Amino acid sequence: MVRVARLLLVLFLAGVIVGEQTIVPSPVYARKRKRRKKKKPSKPKLPPIKTPAQKLKLLRSIGASMPTRKVAGRIRFTSETLDKGLQVQIGLSASHFARLIGDAAFARRVYLDLNGRPPTQGELDRFVRNADQGKRKKLIDTLLDGDEFSRKWGRFWQTIIFYNSDANKNRVNRKALEDWLAKKFKANAGWDQITAELISATGKEKDNGPDNFNLANGNKPEKLAAETARVFLGISIQCAECHDHPFDRWKRRQFHELAAFFARGKYYMKGKKDPTQKTLIKARFLLGETPPAYLNADYRRVAVAAYLIYNPKNYWFARAYVNRIWSELLGDGFYSVDSLGPDSEVVHKIVVNRLAAVFRYRNFDTKWLFRTIMNSNTYQRDIRTIDSQTDLFTAVRPSRLRSDQVAASVRQSLGAKFADKAIAITFKTNPSIPQRDLEGSIQQALLMMNSRVINAGIRSGPLKKQLVRIRDNRKLVAAAFRQTLARRPTEQEAVRYTSYLRRHSKNRAAAIEDILWVLLNSTEFITKR
Repeated sequence: MVRVARLLLVLFLAGVIVGEQTIVPSPVYARKRKRRKKKKPSKPKLPPIKTPAQKLKLLRSIGASMPTRKVAGRIRFTSETLDKGLQVQIGLSASHFARLIGDAAFARRVYLDLNGRPPTQGELDRFVRNADQGKRKKLIDTLLDGDEFSRKWGRFWQTIIFYNSDANKNRVNRKALEDWLAKKFKANAGWDQITAELISATGKEKDNGPDNFNLANGNKPEKLAAETARVFLGISIQCAECHDHPFDRWKRRQFHELAAFFARGKYYMKGKKDPTQKTLIKARFLLGETPPAYLNADYRRVAVAAYLIYNPKNYWFARAYVNRIWSELLGDGFYSVDSLGPDSEVVHKIVVNRLAAVFRYRNFDTKWLFRTIMNSNTYQRDIRTIDSQTDLFTAVRPSRLRSDQVAASVRQSLGAKFADKAIAITFKTNPSIPQRDLEGSIQQALLMMNSRVINAGIRSGPLKKQLVRIRDNRKLVAAAFRQTLARRPTEQEAVRYTSYLRRHSKNRAAAIEDILWVLLNSTEFITKR
């Protein structure tokens, strides 16, 4: 405890910890200091913080000292609070808001969002038949506590961290990072803890999960600065590496001051016109915090993590996570993801600010955020094309499934496990691009239509065998829809497909294959609705 207290004091004096009071020395003490001979200030003897446990212990102590912790117990923010706040901000009558979705659509949406796959036919049927009024809340809680949730979101953040990486594949271990993230989400570790461990890691051992954030960026200070700002603050500052940012207020020097935190030793900024000219740059955070010059590389990593996470003046950290999760769940963000800079456009700023503040007060509890959003009427509304900012969050935007969700849907419908790699490559997209800007490709359509593995699953997979045994055409069509689209067919669809089965009764097996092929190649199959 003595060591931790000493470290906290050093970091407080360095400006890492922003307290509620300023300590002023007494006049008597001040006069005595004047009489003393001026001595060169000595470097305090600091204990080593090499291990992740040592770094995390220090960061937790810093976090616990934050004034935001003192008000956490007085804050009450629920899904109903969220809905009411948005309705006031949107300012439209109730008739402008989409209706709430039915149980089947809700189950498919929640399973895709939390587990990365649609519900099985059994899971869907049990949920729809359940008469419990609180079944939606209970389903959300059950899925949040499951291994599939942890794995899905571990994969999601691994994809974000590695998306811009050009690191040698032999020097990184994506699986180790994903496994570590999944373990953290399973334990409901706070987003502050996860971020702190990633940023303060040494980047030396690829089999150590958090080291792969550094390794993905080649342990290069410039790349680490750009990706730290993008991933954890939602700010795109990489343009400022070579020149002042053209669309935001970031200066070139600010970029390199952030990069200096990640240098092993001294950090130099190359000349703008002459790269051989170098300027020594001292570490300085984006909000102006400067650590003591004597801190070594390990301490500087802890300092930048503390500045980034726990400084109550830094609103970007909590807001960036809230905005990205909101965007992923509803198809639109309050900001464009990775665009939360000071001059960025934002809608309903009061709502996102309040949600982010409570997220911070709740110790960055990621599951709390999922529960709050997903239990709201805002999340449970029907889909609708959003054409203007006025209509944002009056409905949910239809969203294209991520590559892993498409692969899981195919695998669950057909048992075609070997299509995963081809789907991962063909359906790969930048996870930071807004849904409104995502478009399908010819390659994706051709894969779904012509893949030998997918077509083999249609011809001889377990679903085809199950459907062949159903003699009643309506029941057969209903089963096909539930297994592929997780819903019942409309009356018009039921008439159309049963009519097709009657017309091709002499080759019923082939007709069933045709129906499955059509359903799997529908836009709805690869869309979250």
